[in-house]
Amino acid sequence: MTIFRNRLSLARGRVKLAITGVAIAALTGALLSPTAAYAATDNPAPAPLVSFTFDDGMASVLTQAAPTLQKYSLTGTSYIITNCVGMTTVPNTCRASTDVPYMTWAQITQLQNTYGWEIGSHTVDHQCLVSTGDDCQATKLTAAQVDAELANSKTALASHGFNATAFAPPYGDYDMSAVARVAKYYSSMRGFADTGNNPWPLGDYLLRNIPAQEVTTPVATLKAKVDEAIANKTWVVFTFHDIRPTPSQTPDDYQYGTAELDQLAAYVKTKVTAGQIKNVNVSKGLVNGSPNKLANPSFNNGIADGWRTDAPAAITADAGNNGSYPDPAKSVKLVSGATTGHLFSPTVPVSPTTNYLFKAFLNVAAVSSGEVGFYVDEYNSAGQWISGQFRKRENSRWVESMNFTYTPSSTNVASASLQIWAAGTGVTAYVDNVQMLALGAETLPPPAANLVANGTFDAGISSGWTTDSAATITADAANHGSPANPVNSVKLTATTANKHLFSPQVPVTPGTYKIAAYLNTTARTSGEVGFYIDEYNAAGQWISGQYKLGVAVAGVTNIDLTYSPSTTAVAKASLQVIVEANSGLLAYFDDVRWTKP
Repeated sequence: MTIFRNRLSLARGRVKLAITGVAIAALTGALLSPTAAYAATDNPAPAPLVSFTFDDGMASVLTQAAPTLQKYSLTGTSYIITNCVGMTTVPNTCRASTDVPYMTWAQITQLQNTYGWEIGSHTVDHQCLVSTGDDCQATKLTAAQVDAELANSKTALASHGFNATAFAPPYGDYDMSAVARVAKYYSSMRGFADTGNNPWPLGDYLLRNIPAQEVTTPVATLKAKVDEAIANKTWVVFTFHDIRPTPSQTPDDYQYGTAELDQLAAYVKTKVTAGQIKNVNVSKGLVNGSPNKLANPSFNNGIADGWRTDAPAAITADAGNNGSYPDPAKSVKLVSGATTGHLFSPTVPVSPTTNYLFKAFLNVAAVSSGEVGFYVDEYNSAGQWISGQFRKRENSRWVESMNFTYTPSSTNVASASLQIWAAGTGVTAYVDNVQMLALGAETLPPPAANLVANGTFDAGISSGWTTDSAATITADAANHGSPANPVNSVKLTATTANKHLFSPQVPVTPGTYKIAAYLNTTARTSGEVGFYIDEYNAAGQWISGQYKLGVAVAGVTNIDLTYSPSTTAVAKASLQVIVEANSGLLAYFDDVRWTKP
């Protein structure tokens, strides 16, 4: 029998690619139930939100602000300077202000446990992260000192029972290097000089705010921002410092009157009661949820579990602590080259009637020209590319949570994947914590029945599976299989001749089938693992065949083949896995699923 090998290039979407030897991943999400409710997603659609935030941790937050907000069933977020905690007398040595008392740890606990407030971080010492002079310290902080301000504040808060995930830089002072460091420890950063309301779905690492200062921002101005949030379905974040019954009339003292806060809170309460706006603490204002449809979102397994790239020299797994909270150690590094390189996510089932949100941490650490872009590829039920959507790009030095929505283009879209590219010159970027969330209820078709027996090899090479090399193609029970069921698999070892693993014969009819499997190539000097479909007539006689794929790369490949019988005479078909001779190959094969969508 002669095996004819035909390799085809696949044109994909807005960015044209030729992919040979690496199949499109379609395993992730296959075990989801037909209908899954995603009620755990916070803020799944544009809606008016309002937050009250208070910087520094002054005692007046507990004595004045908290009772005032509680009067109207409202809460807030307090950003704490940890080294100022317990400075209850004045004058004191707190850099923020030496003439006001600060809360004790017990009072901060009361603020959280009794009043329901969120506790965030405002650094250890209230030093500027980037600048010097004026209100800032005389000497610029080193990178290590910035890290210490962020990490030690978080540790101090945690030691007293506060899981701080929200951060605000002193004086609103930051640059992109500082934000990249903030992102390692915290899930959000609220600015200060960056004023305005926040449109959905937000940018988690630059939340805009409305600073409240006596004289310059009267209650009427703050009420107008509430009305603006309601009209535009945005999020207004107010920032206060010291709340006093008789506040200073000097705006730069950053005081605000208790009575004025009461008036604003009363106004917000009327809008909350009317169902026009929702009061949230900062971390509850972000768009978050579960489950994430993408496997390996923090790249702890490297570029694996369905993630892949067409530029392995330029797009690489990175373990240099360049990622983001909650797991910053590993990420993916993207470097621009002579041609555009792409990072592809797993392909996951989608519902044409469901809206989705992609979230990804992006640190464009350097760029001379070009961009890092985000694009969604769309596939039909046969796994064929049918359309795509360009979603977002970043062409400047910036650190951000790259949040954007996606809705399938048509009812023909059955699955989708994300591609991220680096194009231009001088681009160095890091991507981490990539999420794809269903916003609302997602209705997926039930998974198709697996037509091949013993696809997980829990019964070894049996139930119709055979091999022509029992010594080198063997059942393996050493936990080398697919992540979904890793214990059992088939070990493929190359020899001096081509050797094969054959699947059971599957009855087929005209139409399209999908064959998916897991392959982990742990060693290779040359050659490939090949995949070929044998076709038989009703009498079980071999009549034809189709070469489908050759995998000539090391690492994990999620096999995803499309097969249609060659003629109406084909009644049965089987998969043969070819281990090429003299290739030095050692691989593990598992989780074979043969379905007709």
